[in-house]
Amino acid sequence: MSKNSIDPKKVEEFLILNPDFLTTNSHILNALEIAHETGGAVSLIQKQVELLRKNYDSTSKNLIKLIKIAEENEKIFEKTKTLILDLIVCKSFTEIVSKTEETFLKEFSSDFCKLIFFKKNNDLPKGRVIDPKEAHNIIGKKYNATDIFCGPMDEKESSFIFGKSAKAKDCALVPIKNSECPGMLALGSKEGLKYSKENDTLFLEFVSESLSRLIDRNMT
Repeated sequence: MSKNSIDPKKVEEFLILNPDFLTTNSHILNALEIAHETGGAVSLIQKQVELLRKNYDSTSKNLIKLIKIAEENEKIFEKTKTLILDLIVCKSFTEIVSKTEETFLKEFSSDFCKLIFFKKNNDLPKGRVIDPKEAHNIIGKKYNATDIFCGPMDEKESSFIFGKSAKAKDCALVPIKNSECPGMLALGSKEGLKYSKENDTLFLEFVSESLSRLIDRNMT
């Protein structure tokens, strides 16, 4: 380094320690130039304006995305509230099962929906009880009695839950945590990547808990 050269590190330290230097010496800003992506050079002020514009565009896009998510969550909340209010007036297990499945098919755009249980009960509609051992053998890697599973499913799993004619590729398997009548709310989609654990589990947990309470109320 020659005697007349200036250490860039010292320049950097000086500007950090004196943040108002360029403000009080604005003529320096106009003289500074920075290489541009398209070739050539732009002034430091032009570069700042360009960076501010990019940051503004990025912030605007993120804000629009957040607004859309909020609007979608509000729609889900309203639909969930309507479902729970409808379930409250149900007078039997059969009505609860029917109303739940009908609502998810019509209002939540599920291609398949089925409420199934793992323990026999005289109040349950026919064909809704499955052997827990068989269920464990077929869907045990994805489903447990504690956590919601959201993700892909194969043809065997789809047939076991929704029937042979169903061709579900994606699913949400929601445990119904009821000690007397444990079960599962199963949702299926013909398209992949329909259900997301980040987006869907909160309202599904609420529906599951409500179903468990309503099952207790309707058991004889």
